[in-house]
Amino acid sequence: MKPGVAARREAATAIGRILRSGAFSNRLLELSTLPPRDVDQLRFLTYTALRHLKRIDEVIERHSDKKMSTLDGEVADVLRIATAELLFGRAPAHAVVDTAVESIKAGKRGRAAGFVNGVLRSIVRRAGTELDSDEPRMEYPDWLVEMLDGQWERDEVTGFLTDSLGDAGRQVRARPGTDVAGLTAVPGIRGAFDWTAPGELPDGFVVQDAASIAVGNAVPLQTGDLVLDMAAAPGGKAAHLLDRGARVFAADRNQRRAISGHRRWPEVAWTVADGVHPPFRSGSFDHVLLDAPCSGLGTMRRRPEVRFRTDPARIAEMADRQRAMLARALSLVAPGGTVTYSVCTVTAAETVEVVAGLPAVPPVDTPGRQWGNGLLLGPHSTGTDGMFISIVQRR
Repeated sequence: MKPGVAARREAATAIGRILRSGAFSNRLLELSTLPPRDVDQLRFLTYTALRHLKRIDEVIERHSDKKMSTLDGEVADVLRIATAELLFGRAPAHAVVDTAVESIKAGKRGRAAGFVNGVLRSIVRRAGTELDSDEPRMEYPDWLVEMLDGQWERDEVTGFLTDSLGDAGRQVRARPGTDVAGLTAVPGIRGAFDWTAPGELPDGFVVQDAASIAVGNAVPLQTGDLVLDMAAAPGGKAAHLLDRGARVFAADRNQRRAISGHRRWPEVAWTVADGVHPPFRSGSFDHVLLDAPCSGLGTMRRRPEVRFRTDPARIAEMADRQRAMLARALSLVAPGGTVTYSVCTVTAAETVEVVAGLPAVPPVDTPGRQWGNGLLLGPHSTGTDGMFISIVQRR
């Protein structure tokens, strides 16, 4: 196999699994067994194709005179990866075309090599005019842009959409007593640090986005408090609460993920339970952390594909479930206790509207801007994933 073909073939395969089989890009790419240099190329090609998928598909359709939905999946994915590289990469155009042709020949659709070659050469001839605008709004579904325009000022929408096209980097949480000399702290988020070193993490550090660390910091607990993490898998936030001195129960309705969380964090008391019908008595806990299932639109730097996996109807369904979970969470805390409500999304329906009318306030000592009864973090404002946090009190 010619140099460069393996990474491009794996990138095309990854795109197919992400778009048609529901795989998550960040998890899938972690499984690659390619050499480090090829992994870097794999990540660049896959993330570039996903981040710019809307425009890439439009370009392919113009130059093929075919709708993407009519193309064979393998052919479409090879074209997507090659077009991403032609428009956003630095490799010579002839090399991109040649490796794409070799890539399709190495699969089950070798007869399409001539078609792939023709489409890509047509794109090469017009490559200088295909990106006549760098407007980030063009990279997102129209409904999402319209929704954001309806809830924020235009400058904030543009900032969020622009920064959501970038790389997330890697952050870690330092566990108590860990030596953090020489690390760069994430501004305003206690215990969060940027991590750029390759390889395995040393003991004392946990990979976790700074926004998730902010959620763990926000729970207003005291040492010895009994806390329930209500949708806990994979367990990073539950472990954070444990490190803060709480006694922690963790519940998740996904048995496989709960078992995995128990194996990683055996000090936490795990149970398999649905968040709407958890097996606990009312008033059992001092605090509940409800990091609720959501549309995930705050995580588009890590998972660009989430923008294509939801829509307004799905968001409305999520919001209904979030309200039901929050109502149950409030019943589980003792009077005077709190529920820390968080979601890694930025839709008003899943954030400010869920806690509207409740005795809720933004967390203290946390960066971000106040939005309704909570606090909003985001790539455009705090350099983190998009996250909404609100502290709701049971009276």
